[in-house]
Amino acid sequence: MSNLERHRPQKPSAKKQLIDFAEDLDTSGSSIAHWSVRAAKSDTELSEKLKEPAAIKEGGLNFLKKHDLPRYRKVSTSLEEFIKDPSSIFTRLSSPTGYYYSSIVAQETGERIFGLEQNKEEVEKFILEKLANQEISLNSELILSEYWHNYYGGNLLIAEGGKILVELVEGKHAKLVKGEGQILMHAESSEFTEILNFEEGEKMDDELRIKLRQAVVDALNLIPKELVPISDKPSRRFKEIVLNEAGEACVALPCPGYFEFILTKKDEGSDNLEVIFIDARTGAAADKYQLLP
Repeated sequence: MSNLERHRPQKPSAKKQLIDFAEDLDTSGSSIAHWSVRAAKSDTELSEKLKEPAAIKEGGLNFLKKHDLPRYRKVSTSLEEFIKDPSSIFTRLSSPTGYYYSSIVAQETGERIFGLEQNKEEVEKFILEKLANQEISLNSELILSEYWHNYYGGNLLIAEGGKILVELVEGKHAKLVKGEGQILMHAESSEFTEILNFEEGEKMDDELRIKLRQAVVDALNLIPKELVPISDKPSRRFKEIVLNEAGEACVALPCPGYFEFILTKKDEGSDNLEVIFIDARTGAAADKYQLLP
């Protein structure tokens, strides 16, 4: 590296730009995921850095599958095949609720268009309208998922060092992505412990507060653990020491990443909220979400 290159001012990374941008935003009632959307819209170069190819999305879904985390059942097909015979696709995936979540993926760019909580007729109408408006093309991929009512939607972030942040909204998870409404519950761990400190955005009775806090803990406990060697100097050394296959002293920390989930009831008569993960980013794909100090 030349002296000129060494002393040339370095441009902040996309991650750093995102953090700086987020600090200047009025983010009341918006999620960390929403910061990336707003930042990308206001900065063309940053937008390019934050775009995700279809393979990144697929990697997140494969993570959920690999670790058998609770998730929507789904099928994928080409849009052309769906248009030819919609009923055959619906036969492959019956939704217990009668509603579906459709995701149309442009093969060239990875860009997605979503349809939420639609019955069969609404899915067909949605796709035909998008085709007519030339918002999608027949060579796009259709991912059709079952859909469960979103009583609550949440984002879970786990930083490389193990620090945890959770956001929860009432209703559809899409509120978090779009930055709509108020954060109903916020939970964050301290610097050296996984114990979550909860804050509620509005008053709620004790029964609901306990139920939601337990659901958040349930979501966190579902995340697979990874062994981090003590030699890597993890901040949470108070954890019980275990040995990995190489005989190294380690602590078990939840896998770092960004996870989206909903809380639903598969039995309407039940008071229990069940966790369903709808997306994930781990490894380098999660870097843009790692806004925790």
